Amino acid sequence: MSEIEKKIDECIEELSQYRFFSAEAEMAIKNFEELKKQMKNLSRENIDDIIRGVEEGYRASLPYSGFLPTTVANLKFIKEWLEKKKEEL
Repeated sequence: MSEIEKKIDECIEELSQYRFFSAEAEMAIKNFEELKKQMKNLSRENIDDIIRGVEEGYRASLPYSGFLPTTVANLKFIKEWLEKKKEEL
């Protein structure tokens, strides 16, 4: 399992404690599961869309950083990793 997959799994784990209280948490978990699939098929054609999605998730998670510190930090890490990876593609 790659470092990025571990970061995504950490986000899912952290969000899971809120899934029964918030439809947003459930949607975020589904988005992270989709992100895991997308990470396996990175290409020049799709990386900009993936980065945009991660940026949106990061911005949406900021108000909840007190409750989701790992998720916020991991989204920032994933975004930076994707931007570096984009240069390699």
